[in-house]
Amino acid sequence: MNYRVRVLLLALLVYWLQVLPVFSQIGINATGNNPDPSAMLDVAADGATKGGLLIPRMTTAERNSIASPAQSLLIYNTTTKCFEFYENGMWQTLGCACTTPSAPTANAASSITATLFQANWSAVTGATTYYLDVNTNSSFTGTWILNNQNVGNGTSYVVSGLVCNTTYYYRVRAANSCGTSANSNVISVTTAACGPSCGEQVWMTANMNVGTRVNGSAEQNNDSQVEKYCYNNNESNCTTYGGLYQWAEAIQAPYTANTTSYTGYWATCDPCVSNGRQGICPQGYHIPTDREWSRYEWCVENYISPNGNTPLNTFQNTPGYRGSPSTAGPGAKIKASPSNSPSWDGTNASGFTALPGGDRSSFNGSFNSLGSYGPIWSATESTTHAAWYRQFGTGIPESGRWDFFKKDGFSVRCLRD
Repeated sequence: MNYRVRVLLLALLVYWLQVLPVFSQIGINATGNNPDPSAMLDVAADGATKGGLLIPRMTTAERNSIASPAQSLLIYNTTTKCFEFYENGMWQTLGCACTTPSAPTANAASSITATLFQANWSAVTGATTYYLDVNTNSSFTGTWILNNQNVGNGTSYVVSGLVCNTTYYYRVRAANSCGTSANSNVISVTTAACGPSCGEQVWMTANMNVGTRVNGSAEQNNDSQVEKYCYNNNESNCTTYGGLYQWAEAIQAPYTANTTSYTGYWATCDPCVSNGRQGICPQGYHIPTDREWSRYEWCVENYISPNGNTPLNTFQNTPGYRGSPSTAGPGAKIKASPSNSPSWDGTNASGFTALPGGDRSSFNGSFNSLGSYGPIWSATESTTHAAWYRQFGTGIPESGRWDFFKKDGFSVRCLRD
């Protein structure tokens, strides 16, 4: 390197050493103005030059891949639509875009019974809660069942306390701190047909058939699940006649309740309404008490043609077969008729359609009397080892009030709350 070049480089080095402190501040503008003395970086838009400061943009996954982020590191999260900075060992939210969620899509109802259904809808991004309307009119000018009901941040809600065989309509809105969406589409749902009734009582239309089948030789002693017997260990018999249940299983008490006292107001109320023991019944129904059974038998005998005249206290207090020994008797009116399928020898004037589903014996686990005998549990125990039930039999027009071992397997018919 020649002498002149070395002198020139030395002069440039001296110059940069002199001016370097000036450039410890940076100003970006169209006018050439110096940066504000208080700022290390001063970005200004002047005249025709317009623009802003563009912060690094990345998804949550990309943000999380940053190795050892510095304190106060600032980014824009394209996943959450938020400005975020790193502080105290975690990403903190500085501010987010405020966007009202879009309207959800209401989906077909499910779990439909005579008194309830489950309303369903799609999840909406950014929604923190949903509002549900249920009405008896598709224009939502009829009777309100739910009006602007906050149903949380799930995507379903059980609507209960409904009337059987009635059409309802529902719609949903999504909401967050920014606002509430427009209404969803409207879904119609018709509750199941009304069951047999007398007076104020409304019963389910069939015996219960829920739970995991176990063989007749086994006990229903798994308190963590519902268990059922099917006659002759054949699932098809459960489909036709309903399951057979030990008493504790029917009322959903611990298995030990089959051999110890287990009772409460729910075992003696009449009417029980919502205070009844739900047991294996669906929401809105309960296991009938001994007294509720008696009231139904009395009502069927005296108020469904042909009429009998057996008093209520006889049905309530007398064990064995009670009622008129004729077609006016409650047994005749409650049992399925020859025209029903499966058939029996009753008139079924009540519409109850009791079936001869037989039972499972607690002595040896055998099954007995399919086609001729149909015992149905009540929620009321008679002793520590026995409970009251109702018995219907071939050739018997009366109805029977008996008690027997809780470990026997009988049918279950639910009564509406």
